[in-house]
Amino acid sequence: MQYRACNTRPSVIYSTYSTLIFSKDFSVSNRPPRWLVALIVLISLPLLLPFLYVIERATDVGLARSIELLWRPRMWELLSNTLLLMVFVTLFAIILGTLCAFLLERYRFWGKGFFQVAMTLPLCIPAFVSCFTWISLTFRVEGFWGTIGIMTLSSFPLAYLPVAATLKRLDRSLEEVSLSLAKSHAYTFWHAIFPQLKPAIGSSVLLIALHMLVEFGAVSILNYQTFTTAIFQEYEMAFNNNTAALLSGVLMVICILVVMGEIRFRGTQTLYQSGKGVIRPYPLKTLSVGKQILVVSFFTTIFVLSIGVPITMLIYWLTVGSSIEGAVDFGEFFTAFTNSLTISTLGATLTVICALPLVWAAVRYRSKLTIWLDRIPYLLHAVPGLVIALSLVFFTINYAYSLYQTFAMVVVAYFMLYLPMAQTTLRSSLEQMSDNIEKVGQSLGRSNFYIFRTLVIPAMLPGIAAAFALVFLNLMKELTATLLLTPNDIKTLSTAVWEYTSDAQYAAATPYAIMLVLFSGIPVFLLKRYGFK
Repeated sequence: MQYRACNTRPSVIYSTYSTLIFSKDFSVSNRPPRWLVALIVLISLPLLLPFLYVIERATDVGLARSIELLWRPRMWELLSNTLLLMVFVTLFAIILGTLCAFLLERYRFWGKGFFQVAMTLPLCIPAFVSCFTWISLTFRVEGFWGTIGIMTLSSFPLAYLPVAATLKRLDRSLEEVSLSLAKSHAYTFWHAIFPQLKPAIGSSVLLIALHMLVEFGAVSILNYQTFTTAIFQEYEMAFNNNTAALLSGVLMVICILVVMGEIRFRGTQTLYQSGKGVIRPYPLKTLSVGKQILVVSFFTTIFVLSIGVPITMLIYWLTVGSSIEGAVDFGEFFTAFTNSLTISTLGATLTVICALPLVWAAVRYRSKLTIWLDRIPYLLHAVPGLVIALSLVFFTINYAYSLYQTFAMVVVAYFMLYLPMAQTTLRSSLEQMSDNIEKVGQSLGRSNFYIFRTLVIPAMLPGIAAAFALVFLNLMKELTATLLLTPNDIKTLSTAVWEYTSDAQYAAATPYAIMLVLFSGIPVFLLKRYGFK
């Protein structure tokens, strides 16, 4: 196709393509129904418990002591380590994930089908499992750059999957309009493509950045000190809940800044197709032989570092490891697997059910109330799992002792920890869905609850399946809250791996780690098959 230059102003790019809507008003009705307000407030109330616990414990430290602790050189070292980890891992993961998505969705090259699957496989390997396989090598990978590298390889699929899914749904007509106005490819990307990728990238930034703020198992294994490791040390060595809560308060402030930045980055626009016709997919380009060699080498390197090394070391420790004395206790192994499966399923189900009304209210009934109720879980995501577990321990001991150290409290902790992960996935699904179906339901006199139950939820089933799979995947790997809230005689796969690796018994930990990897492949398959396509 030939593109001719014209003198039309750049803003005409958007007005010319009328089938894409960029609007600040994306609610079917400005006022949410009362039942929805009551429901999202009820869901949000338990989320306030850790904040109240942190505030109460931090105030017990006292103003003078708080200032003294916050201005210690050690505090600035922890702050710089935590911020550097968050910034570098998030930046590298977003760049790597976006680059992989563009190469795999826009070009043809050798082995493309294999690499499309391979780029999702790092999600199958828990970060702390990947770290112990790397740390068991003969050369050192500890410290800043080792942590950055391993965490980037573990996190980039969280950017690759949503960006790739968005690229699949993009209509090339907007790019054609830009190019027909003699705009460069770089200009077209930043003004025609990038705005449509912002919701996916913004969600990925939020997930990765907040996860890096509270990561514990991986950074502990790699001997990289952050706020989270310091909080755990305060609790484990000194049993000092007050100082741990003060450190958690600093993390909460950082999280508020991250959430506000993501809201500003995302903006108030929505993107969906409302005109007639179907989306015309982007035509794939076949790379030259030389470029194909470079691209295949690039993906092969990523695959070897993120999947090849961990899997090879797991096989090594399983076959020739010397730390296993006798046969594996299959009874203990099966019990740990059953425990992980049960509480992860319950936690994922509760989390997705609670995330649905929060996301629907925030997207379709945008207001200060719905926005901040939608963002409270993200603030809570910056509170370490240890502190969330301590708040639940405090609550159960004082007000509901019969629930102390039961699976019910573990499920509630999982809900608190991973509600944002379900929200981001559901939000992407809902934002891509036009509100016309809801308007039709209203025009027929149906109630908002009926519309939500019979129209919105069925239309979001792929996103719901993806949210469940993503939350379930992370719950199988959850470590910190599980360690504190479960009785000492009850093991899960993740706590068993942690227990053995803490004693450098890498071979003993390997069967549990392999089961985590294998079983995590199921939700990854669901994500690829149903959630992000």
